[in-house]
Amino acid sequence: MAGPDAQRIGAVIPNLLRRVEQQHQTLFAVQARWDRLVGKRLAAHTKPVSLRHGRLVVVVDHPGDGFALSYQRSQLLERLQTATNGKVQEIVIRPGTVNRETRNVSATKRGRFADQHGGKRVT
Repeated sequence: MAGPDAQRIGAVIPNLLRRVEQQHQTLFAVQARWDRLVGKRLAAHTKPVSLRHGRLVVVVDHPGDGFALSYQRSQLLERLQTATNGKVQEIVIRPGTVNRETRNVSATKRGRFADQHGGKRVT
């Protein structure tokens, strides 16, 4: 027996899915613009991989690239805040492996993905 605050799962899921989609949509938009935000050389060795609660996690495959990204962190954060309407509040830099095969998703694939998810295109 459910209490007075219990909601049907069918009423909760649409709101949850909408929030998840918005979160990922912002990350995909950042990934699509990454070359322009940090420059081609740095973009080749870095990748934004997660965005949660305003915190953008960026993986770097070399310590020097992490230093370079850290050096321009304040300017990059300003650009990211402008590009995402303030949804990015912090940049976290972590060592890792940047998969070059999946780093650059073509516009066609992004469009197909968007077409499958409500027609919203990520640009």
